[in-house]
Amino acid sequence: MAINLEEAPFEVNLADKLDQDVLDRVGKELTEQIELDEESRQSWMDTNKDWLKLASQVREDKSFPWPGASNVKYPLLTIAAMQFHARALPNLINGAQPVRARVIGRDPDGAKAARSQRISKYMSYQVLEEMEDWMDEMDRLLFILPMTGICYKKTYYSENSTSIKSVVVLPNDMIVNYYAQNFTRARMTHVMYMDENEVFELQRAGIFSDIDLNEPEDEGMNRNAYDDINKLSSTPGSDMAAHTLYESHCSLDLDDDGYKEPYVVTLTKEGKILRIMARWSEGNISYNPKGDLIKIEPDTYFTPYIFMPDPSSAVSGLGLGTLLGPINEAVNTMINQLIDAGTLSNLQGGFLGRGIKLRGGATRFRPGEWKIVNSTGDDIRKSVFPMPVREPSNVLFQLLGQLIESGERVSATTDMMVGETPGQNTPATTAMASLEQGLKVFTGIYKRIHRSLAKEYKIMYRLNSIYLDDEIYETVLDEQMMNEEAEFGKIDFEEEKVDIKPASDPNIVSQAQKSVKSQALLEKLQMGLPLNVHEVTKRALESEEQENIEQLMKMPEPQPNPEVEMQKAELQIQQSEFEHKVKMETADRQLETMKTQAIALKDESAAELNLAKIEEMGLGIDLDARKADLDDVKFEADTISKQLESLDREEDRELQQQQLRSGEVPTKGNQ
Repeated sequence: MAINLEEAPFEVNLADKLDQDVLDRVGKELTEQIELDEESRQSWMDTNKDWLKLASQVREDKSFPWPGASNVKYPLLTIAAMQFHARALPNLINGAQPVRARVIGRDPDGAKAARSQRISKYMSYQVLEEMEDWMDEMDRLLFILPMTGICYKKTYYSENSTSIKSVVVLPNDMIVNYYAQNFTRARMTHVMYMDENEVFELQRAGIFSDIDLNEPEDEGMNRNAYDDINKLSSTPGSDMAAHTLYESHCSLDLDDDGYKEPYVVTLTKEGKILRIMARWSEGNISYNPKGDLIKIEPDTYFTPYIFMPDPSSAVSGLGLGTLLGPINEAVNTMINQLIDAGTLSNLQGGFLGRGIKLRGGATRFRPGEWKIVNSTGDDIRKSVFPMPVREPSNVLFQLLGQLIESGERVSATTDMMVGETPGQNTPATTAMASLEQGLKVFTGIYKRIHRSLAKEYKIMYRLNSIYLDDEIYETVLDEQMMNEEAEFGKIDFEEEKVDIKPASDPNIVSQAQKSVKSQALLEKLQMGLPLNVHEVTKRALESEEQENIEQLMKMPEPQPNPEVEMQKAELQIQQSEFEHKVKMETADRQLETMKTQAIALKDESAAELNLAKIEEMGLGIDLDARKADLDDVKFEADTISKQLESLDREEDRELQQQQLRSGEVPTKGNQ
């Protein structure tokens, strides 16, 4: 029976909706395809197993050239892996915010920038605090990666713990066809080991179908490549017995429409299907204008971390074992030959003649020991023939040194790279330039890991849009939310116009480089260039890995200085006196002008009066009109007089205020 995907919700186990014959057919076909994928990478796995032995310094007995012969393994590959891990971890995960969200597109009102700050703060809290095992898993990955060449991180939402998890998946537990053209479109199968209780819990929770499984494997079962290398296995009858399950991220056509949709199928090694889940979201389906399905973009849960690309495969990687393995094995052979030659030279074996009178059996001497024999010295000398053994070869020793030096160049583990000081006469600038040039070897590797880490963060971003706990989100952003008026929660993770990436700089692979870069910024600031002082100081403190940078950058409130305050008060008094003086001089000039205008008006009014009297006596002019004009002149003169009085009073008040500011108390006399 074909399933109707439009009616089936994404959260439902589709295995419960399919007929048993369909499940059996799908389980059989999928198991056969997984076995073919495993066979395609068998050669790579065998080679990788040898390099893991070499890097892990596994002790092995040697029977050639004699039983118990020297089998020393020079730690060239081991040192290279340790040095890479020591540099990579603090470079990729540094500071209080290892996750950074970047705004895409225009942001005129600053809303996108505020959202990116919220996302950066919360996701940094997730990887450092909420996901307790994230740092441990990242630490483990960066140590294994240079040995194996490729590792995986599986980022998913755990129903049991109700939280997002990101765990390391070793290459032997991730089955991908070696000749696949693209990792995102390839069939990825995660080999998992679950005990009976884990399977029981998932079945009771409705996550797995409730079907009967075979007995868990316990006898001689190797869980991973390291167990196989070190010959470790579980003891029969122990509580370490577990079911081997396949979680295959594949494509199946369950609705018989001719297009294979992406699914996650969990099944046993025998092909019994426990779970089938859709591996896409509703928004990841593309249609043409006619409404026909074009493609479905699958959700990704696995992030491949590749040390160096494999020229023979688009989905595999090469580690330091491939690069250093042959050199390391040659170094091991030469060291063991030198040791064996020294052993033969020290033991001095040989032949004994029948004429010498010694006890039977092997004869060995301890230091300071003398043995009594029934032969003369001349007879002993004639009857003993030491085997001609040469001392360890000096030429072989020189060749050994050259091989070790070549291996150190490949792995960037020269004296300066492992922390040893250069020669006494080496200038500091020369040493720094040599160190930087040596670290260039790993710059490309760090950039590759940097891109993979960004992909892992984007998977977490997508899972947050589905499973984010709004209460935890508000608690983490409590202080920031008090200062902003915006909607918070899943809506921050629903929009796609944001870029999530690590906050680290893949171009800088050492603390010395960070210090030099920050020092260059400080020098430019001292030159007077228009730089942001606050940001330059912050970057300098980050390069020094100072703690509580936010507290260091917070400036205290300035405290008032009494002397400065007194100087300010004196300046204010002087300014007030100057302003008063200017105002008084202006008032005096206005007063003189108004007095002049009053005298002129008075003279004009007297002239008008005389003229009126003359006209009245001789010509009979209208006296009422002349009186009205005189009244207007008088009113104007009174107005000017009142303004003069007002100016006098204003001058008195200014004088009193000046006396108060200068500390003088006016008395009745001076009032």
